[in-house]
Amino acid sequence: MPLKTAKANTIPDLLRRALAFRGAASQRPLWYRGLCCHTYRLLPKLLRDGRPATDVFERESRLLTRFRQRSLPYWPSGYPQQDWEQLFAMQHYGLPTRLLDWSESLFVAAYFALSSKDSHKEHECKPVVWVVDPVAWNRSRLTEHEDAHILTTSDSELDPYEPKKDRKRQKSPVAMYGTHNSQRIVSQRGTFFVWGSDASPMEEIAAGVDSETFLWKIELSGERAKLLDDLRGIGVSETTLFPEMTALADELNRTEAWKS
Repeated sequence: MPLKTAKANTIPDLLRRALAFRGAASQRPLWYRGLCCHTYRLLPKLLRDGRPATDVFERESRLLTRFRQRSLPYWPSGYPQQDWEQLFAMQHYGLPTRLLDWSESLFVAAYFALSSKDSHKEHECKPVVWVVDPVAWNRSRLTEHEDAHILTTSDSELDPYEPKKDRKRQKSPVAMYGTHNSQRIVSQRGTFFVWGSDASPMEEIAAGVDSETFLWKIELSGERAKLLDDLRGIGVSETTLFPEMTALADELNRTEAWKS
């Protein structure tokens, strides 16, 4: 079944579309992911080169080990060193993992979609916000658990997804809460999907089922610069998402520029 796509010309349009999808999701909380180009797939970085699952988990295991070995001096004393915590830290600092970032905030996702620069020259990119009902997604994937919820690292359903090479794997990605081990993830209301042995993007997985009940796409069809300015006008700016000195400098360079 084709995925449902809506269009939003303004930020109020975007909010109305998202609230309509939330109504279709029985008012459950939704997650959002903003992309600067409509052609980008819902697939984590470690899976984007098409390697088989065995290669993916072997590479992840090596990256995890090397990250743990070399990052120790940078962590405060007593920081937990479990695999999941390390995997979330790797994701935060830009290493490829099986994790895909989502947000509980619609406006955070919209900011990422509108502020990021696309690199395509062969076609015009349209910014989009993906919307997912994580509870309904998990219930459609974890078929043996009809009352499935959003998973945490303490749930046994996540055992097959642990970053170890010798696990018996589940196939489909599932929605999970991660460790809030940085100010960024707190500010961005970050959540995650984690992949198993199936390297398919979420939109392809959803296309084979009644996807309209848990995955949607909103195309931001208005003028990108105007939409971004409106977001900033309601307080969603560089320091909202990145509570760091460099983001403050970027924001001040923009807001306190010389007036001509």
